[in-house]
Amino acid sequence: MNQKDWNILSMIKTEGNISNAAKKLFMTQPAVTVRIKKMEKELNVNIIYRMNRGAQLTPQGEYLAEQGIEYLKQVEEVKNVLSSMREPIVGTLKLGVANFMTRYKLPELLQQFKEKHPLVQFNVTSGFSRDVFKMMQEGDVHISFVRGDYAWKGIKHLLFEEPVCIASMDEIRLEDLPNLPRIEYKTDYKLKELINTWWMENYTAGAHIHMVVGQTDICREMLKQGLGYAILPKLVVQDIPDLYKVDLIDKNDAPIGRSSWMLYKEESFELNIVRAFVEFINEVDFQESI
Repeated sequence: MNQKDWNILSMIKTEGNISNAAKKLFMTQPAVTVRIKKMEKELNVNIIYRMNRGAQLTPQGEYLAEQGIEYLKQVEEVKNVLSSMREPIVGTLKLGVANFMTRYKLPELLQQFKEKHPLVQFNVTSGFSRDVFKMMQEGDVHISFVRGDYAWKGIKHLLFEEPVCIASMDEIRLEDLPNLPRIEYKTDYKLKELINTWWMENYTAGAHIHMVVGQTDICREMLKQGLGYAILPKLVVQDIPDLYKVDLIDKNDAPIGRSSWMLYKEESFELNIVRAFVEFINEVDFQESI
């Protein structure tokens, strides 16, 4: 078996079937099937169940696929360590980044880092903070940027604290909120929990949800058209002119905010590429734009 075989097995497990795995690997399905048959002959085991409607991994196949995933991680780690021994800094930095950071912060940061280290490449995966945090836990990325407080046993750097606010094109009174049209958007559960807690502390009636959109960017556009109010992180709407904003405060009159963090494992800091990026991020003044 060679590295291509391990790639095939790990991709079948990730994608759930041979057809999708073949597409991801830029191979034909028959070519993948031929490789699997060769592996089965070499190891004297059945790797997949062949059925009328496709195929799935046998228990032996599942085991091999899991070993393949670990093997490929180790190979990549070895390459990264070897790269870190060379100057200038080269290699691929794997980042897991919360959607907000990807939209509003990351592009400029990567461009600035690339100017300092032009040989560095980036592999960026974005998503809700809970998913990005899971990537970090499972070792799929070198560094994660998450929003909200997560129980992390590795290294954790606070980047900035951001107010959460009520935003509307029209001036509104807080006591009227339950009767006003609200624009809701899909976000991670920690922010939703924070907003819901504030609401329950201040109102006995539920919110009048006028519309639900998929992203904060769409919510911004709806706000700009005066179609309702929204409760969201202040940076999302900071640049909208003439927008009425009220920061949330808790029952003790303390501002309600959201923390953004950089997470990484202590052992990853031994890699030159990770150490350089962490040191670069620590020099950035994120609060300046809030």
